[in-house]
Amino acid sequence: MTRAQFVSYAEGLGAGALACGFALRFRLHAASPLPSAEPIRWLLAGAVDDLALLATGAALCLLLLGRWPRAAAGAFTALAFLVSILTFLWSEALVYFGHPPRRTEFAIGWDASFLAKSIDAGFVLRATLVLLALAGAVAFSIRRARRIPPRLGERSLRPLAILALSACVLAALPLPVHLRLTSRHALLVLPGLVRGPAARADGGAPSLRRLEPPGGSGASASRPAGPRTPGAPLIPAGLRPNVVFLLLEGVRSEELGAWGGLKGLSPHLDDLARHGVRVDRAFSPGTHTPEGELALWYGLLANPRSLILTDEPDLPHDGLPEILARAGWKSFLWIHDGDQTFYRRDRFYPARGFRMIDGRDFDPGDPRTNWGYSDKALMRAAVRAFDRLEEPFAAMALTVSNHHPFQVPTDASTSFEPPEAARGGFVSVPGLSRALGLHTGPMLKTIHYTDEAVGLFFDLARNRPWFQRTIFVISGDHGLPIAPLSGTPTPHRFASLRHQVPLVFFSPLLAGGVVLEGPASLADVPATLLGFLGSKEGVGDGRDLYAREPAARPVIAWDDEGRTATAATRDFVYHATLAPDAGGNLAATEESLFSSADAAGVADLAPHEPKVLAFFRARVLAWAGAKP
Repeated sequence: MTRAQFVSYAEGLGAGALACGFALRFRLHAASPLPSAEPIRWLLAGAVDDLALLATGAALCLLLLGRWPRAAAGAFTALAFLVSILTFLWSEALVYFGHPPRRTEFAIGWDASFLAKSIDAGFVLRATLVLLALAGAVAFSIRRARRIPPRLGERSLRPLAILALSACVLAALPLPVHLRLTSRHALLVLPGLVRGPAARADGGAPSLRRLEPPGGSGASASRPAGPRTPGAPLIPAGLRPNVVFLLLEGVRSEELGAWGGLKGLSPHLDDLARHGVRVDRAFSPGTHTPEGELALWYGLLANPRSLILTDEPDLPHDGLPEILARAGWKSFLWIHDGDQTFYRRDRFYPARGFRMIDGRDFDPGDPRTNWGYSDKALMRAAVRAFDRLEEPFAAMALTVSNHHPFQVPTDASTSFEPPEAARGGFVSVPGLSRALGLHTGPMLKTIHYTDEAVGLFFDLARNRPWFQRTIFVISGDHGLPIAPLSGTPTPHRFASLRHQVPLVFFSPLLAGGVVLEGPASLADVPATLLGFLGSKEGVGDGRDLYAREPAARPVIAWDDEGRTATAATRDFVYHATLAPDAGGNLAATEESLFSSADAAGVADLAPHEPKVLAFFRARVLAWAGAKP
């Protein structure tokens, strides 16, 4: 191979890699839950990044290895494969997380079991197509190069260098493209994202955030609960009920019938909502399951600097488990159909007196998905385990079947067919929605399956003696970055899809048919349960949902991938991106404000409500631990 033939080879393979990158971003835009509002400019901006990397790489190969054209061709081939494969993996991560992932997500995502369990047939098909396309480009470029006579000589570097320099200048410009970060090539953004936000400057343990700005009354772990509203439910004096959490992986309220969603999708959850205490607007504190667990047990909001349960599993807390243990509760259990070591739960729960059951304890013959045993297997095992617990007990059963890649287990008894095709960006290919990564339809099917498993649990539990003495809390752990069945989500609606979850208190000990308007946080659940028991103890950042509040209290939720805080009151919902300012302190940027009645997020009220905006900003920054 001559230098001229190398240039011809690089042109052919580079064009193939550019086409591959364009196709991958086209698919990303189709599958993204929050696509760019400027798709053509977004696609072209991504292509500029690819061109800069490929042209610069080709110029360097020619400059450094020009005397050995075959070696230069080998080096450029490796670069072209690296550029395309990273684009593929980056697009898969963006579809999965909904935002460019941060340091926390990378720590989770590089776990071998996480990677293995997240791969489905669609992923394998897409990866295979990328590799075949690149192999075809290599074969085409080799044939093309062999037909080129060696006539470009030593001057072949100049046009390549000019092209590389021009592309690098364009790639470095702050192009005004909506969601530009998601179209950027991974090599250009990963170094900054992996570094992530600065860790706590004091190096100490995360403290409970106060929800009021300095000088306010605040909310702390030691604050006693306020007076309850007249007629608030109370458990009969002297009775110590069992407490059971059913924490449902990825189930959000958007689709459920009792919350105004799809008829027939969730008949069992809808029935529990009708006969229990349903919270209309409930928010998950974060976007990771451990944040939901900490909220339900300890009343903790998410921490914008760390995933507390995983990063500091030995950090002492005083919450519902400790309060119940001091009051005479005998048994504590955490049961999951997946892996207890994921998120380091195996260090967190046993130290707090919990027995743990996970997938290693299930019958190997039970149906499985990538992520573990089926939710029906979980419910059967949970009921058997509860039969053997000494009362009163407190337990959590954590489902996993409604998790990417959304596989319906073989023990499903019924199925759900979405009433219409899922939104597909600006492309829709019949029969290939799943291969393209459009997961709305498959997600609805696994939500229906999880609902079926919840129905099985209560069918079995109602015949047990402990059922009549138990308070059940049924909740989603967080939402998912999956597009709704119809309509393109605005950033405001996308935040709702990430955080608004079902929340139901159900018990033979409680009057049913009650709806609490909210907004509420999962962090409010422990204080509410203690309120049912007549206790005045405060728990973490939460409050009793039946307590009388003298002023509006914002419910705060945190999207770690998007670095976005959401705060909601009865009348408004506020969003802000938290980013370090010049002094390293967190500041609220990209603020928006919507009426709580504006579910679609059409009218941003931020320019017209400066006092309301300041109210939310102060409380969000106080929660985030920003310096006043």
